[in-house]
Amino acid sequence: MAKKKTKAKAVTQTPKVYEFKVSLLGTSPVVWRSFLAHEIIDLSELHMLIQMTMGWEARHLYKFKINGQSYGEIDIDSEFENDMLEAEGVTFGDVIKTSKKFTYIYDFGDDWRHEVEIVKVLEHDPRMIYPVCIAGENACPPEDCGGPPGFEDLKKTLAGKDGEEKDEMLTWVNGFYNPKTFDPNFINRHLLWADF
Repeated sequence: MAKKKTKAKAVTQTPKVYEFKVSLLGTSPVVWRSFLAHEIIDLSELHMLIQMTMGWEARHLYKFKINGQSYGEIDIDSEFENDMLEAEGVTFGDVIKTSKKFTYIYDFGDDWRHEVEIVKVLEHDPRMIYPVCIAGENACPPEDCGGPPGFEDLKKTLAGKDGEEKDEMLTWVNGFYNPKTFDPNFINRHLLWADF
């Protein structure tokens, strides 16, 4: 009796892991985060990962500028960004090529510009759960605070003497805001439940 031929299993290569550093431009001291993610992450997932690690709430449109091309969530009613491509379904590893830095812009009104740098390319570690936040400093600005100038005004008001303006700002930020607060463990607990 002839032996059955078995199909050889395709050898799948484990994706590389990028160490990203995201720095929020126009903030002093700089608000930044470092995290690890696989190269196969798509740009819409990378957007959500930046949102989660920075502390944003995904209330506004965004775009990446990578190698001269813009990617984002296309608003069909917008007359701007006609050259932008849809981010969903575009694998980061396919578009980054040899670049080590690119730009992520969030909330076109407040115009939060982030410099994103690939610090290292690592081998996948089977003991790790990806993505994971590994470092960072300083709290993300509150949403809709007016971009970098509004954020600086907010910090000055909250650090100043008690008064009506400070009370209004504290109410607006739900009673508490410390610009130096950052806890990667808090972020990683949320990442465990995210669908990446």
